[in-house]
Amino acid sequence: MSESEKKQKKSPLMLILLILLGLSNAATLYLLYSERQVNVELVTQNTDLGVEKDKLTIELQDMLSKYDSVDTENEEMNAQIAEQKAEIERLLEEAEKHKDDAWAIYKLRKEATTLRSVMKNYLVTIDSLNTVNQNLVQEKAQVQTQLAGQKQKNEELNEENEELAQKVKIGSKLKAVDLVSQGQRVKSNNIHRETDRAKRTDKIKTCFTIDKNEVIKPGKVDVFLRIIGPDGEVLAFDQTQDYMFTYDGKEGLYSRKEEIVYENDEVDLCYYWDLLKEAKAGKYLIEVYAQDYLMGTTKFELK
Repeated sequence: MSESEKKQKKSPLMLILLILLGLSNAATLYLLYSERQVNVELVTQNTDLGVEKDKLTIELQDMLSKYDSVDTENEEMNAQIAEQKAEIERLLEEAEKHKDDAWAIYKLRKEATTLRSVMKNYLVTIDSLNTVNQNLVQEKAQVQTQLAGQKQKNEELNEENEELAQKVKIGSKLKAVDLVSQGQRVKSNNIHRETDRAKRTDKIKTCFTIDKNEVIKPGKVDVFLRIIGPDGEVLAFDQTQDYMFTYDGKEGLYSRKEEIVYENDEVDLCYYWDLLKEAKAGKYLIEVYAQDYLMGTTKFELK
């Protein structure tokens, strides 16, 4: 076989080999390209999954932060919030645990959406409760202020009533004015002369005026005169119960007693006490009573 014929026989074979080689290279290039695209897609998917996981984590942490800032004294609401926080913390743990699982992250996001909806309802309810509580606190403060003001008014009114009652009490008592007492010497012609000498004193004269009083009820009044000597003894006709009366919650002797009719106008009175024995030198105290209270006092001295 000539060289020309041999070359002609080899040409188709070479062509086939070249075609096969080309196809093989093309297939290799396609596989390499496809693998690269898959890697790119995987990287992209992993990147997107990480972003989704981070978003989920941030959202859950934001929900926890909002719950932590909630301020309510409602025990039932606090218990429900504690349950929600525990559920959020569980989702955070699950998100970290399944950070490479797209389906798990997807389900966790669904749960987070539900929890956020619940949280919004809680926040609205708590805000309403806090508003109501604030209104109640303000109303309570207003009531307390009003009560304090009323209490002060009542105290002032009580003070005024007490003062008025005291004035009425004082006004309902008779008062002796221009009270004067002195020693009297009685001469043989029965003429009375003032004296300040104990040895010359035969009588003790006491004069006074019961002041005008329109408050007291008119009627009979017992007037008691007490003459207390320098030795502190009450000058009395006798030391028996017949000459005792009650005054200022206690009993004591009186020197003289007279019943008068008081008609709310001034009454001038003078009483004489006849000495039963020689007068003692010193200071004498005179007390005048109406019923059981003191109307007035005066003093004089005998030398």
